Amino acid sequence: MSSMDEQKEQQQEQQQYRKKGASSSSSSDLGSFASHIQVMQMDMMKQMLSMQIDAMQNFANMLQLLTRFNAVFKTTVQSNGRISIPEAERKALGIEEGDLVQVIIIPLEKQQKRGEA
Repeated sequence: MSSMDEQKEQQQEQQQYRKKGASSSSSSDLGSFASHIQVMQMDMMKQMLSMQIDAMQNFANMLQLLTRFNAVFKTTVQSNGRISIPEAERKALGIEEGDLVQVIIIPLEKQQKRGEA
């Protein structure tokens, strides 16, 4: 059941509960009301948990897609800002000299230069 269906169902339950309360005598059962609130809170918690699980699964799927046809490796920036793609990754991806590749850079840490303390 989708979250929209669950929301509609909860709204219908709330409306039925309100109608039931309006038609009953003025001395409403506080225990019944508290029980109904607990049920609604549990339903809301279940929905939130379900949404979190869905978000985590979507994130995991996205990571799989990003790494399926890509290589992830660490390298050091050389003179003139050059970086090298390791041979194993070049072979695995079929990259040859002159091929155009896209690079996403995530700095890990800055290396302290000698003489700095």
